[in-house]
Amino acid sequence: MEYSDYLSGAENPSFLEKIENVAGFSYEAETNFLGGWPDDQNKVRRVIFLLQRTVQEALRLSNFHNQSRLETRRFTDGIEFQYGDPDYGFTFSLDGRGILRITRRSSSARQFHEWYRRFMPSLPSIVMESIDAIDEELTGFNREEAIRDQNKDKNRPRVIQVERASYNFRVAIKTPPENQYSGTSIPNIRVLNHSLLRRVPSANGTLTDPLSVEPDEFGRATYQVTRWRDPGKKLEMYQVSGPSDSEWTMLFFDFSYVGDTYVPAKGKRLAFDQTSFVTGAETSEAYLGFFRKRAVGGFMHGVLEKESGMGTTMNFSTPPSW
Repeated sequence: MEYSDYLSGAENPSFLEKIENVAGFSYEAETNFLGGWPDDQNKVRRVIFLLQRTVQEALRLSNFHNQSRLETRRFTDGIEFQYGDPDYGFTFSLDGRGILRITRRSSSARQFHEWYRRFMPSLPSIVMESIDAIDEELTGFNREEAIRDQNKDKNRPRVIQVERASYNFRVAIKTPPENQYSGTSIPNIRVLNHSLLRRVPSANGTLTDPLSVEPDEFGRATYQVTRWRDPGKKLEMYQVSGPSDSEWTMLFFDFSYVGDTYVPAKGKRLAFDQTSFVTGAETSEAYLGFFRKRAVGGFMHGVLEKESGMGTTMNFSTPPSW
């Protein structure tokens, strides 16, 4: 999908077009591995080679054409691959707790879109091949070994699997300066007060209008809600924070699309299903359905609506880096 199609396919293209930068992205998969990083240097080198091969194949399929910018480093309890391309850069890491992370720094929304649509289709392969490397190289048990019943015709089943995974997006918004908001010197709180933040603790703990509080008394105001979404009970997290730095002009929106154990109000707890969440379909849904449609087009648009209540949006900017 080209970026122009990404914009035109949104419910509110004119608003989405104003989101010119994505302040950060990460994907995190938590496995049930508890063995720690090995001391055996031969085994470490083999794991590095297996993961390097996996990342290089993803780069090839992405048509990034710059594999010389891929570097690796070993740290105390894990390994990290850094792809230093100026347009498509990212970091992939695996630590001794079996947590896999893919992170990307702030970039333009257009560059992020190009990176995501080219690289993230390889995500399921990266995750599953990394799990195989952990399972075969770090558990201490070869999968070709006979299982307990000594049936040599069978490999042992995979022990390591994903227990939780999440797609995490951040967008930073710079609100108009205070001189455009008569009567308040905390412009980001003014925005939140219009849509979400009605009362805050006063100096004596009683609830009061946030615009009546002295700016120096505030540190940060944060609103966060999580909700479960069918089918498959995906957890969605919506958060916006207004910190005091930068003269109360910044708003940070954080969104997460999570596969996790579902704990209902009544009834049985439902286990996380690795086979249904670590898929290309969920990679697409996390970006197009969750981030574009519900997080930006729904939540952010609602928060940033102009105080007039006429359905138009206030003037704001998305800083190129934060």
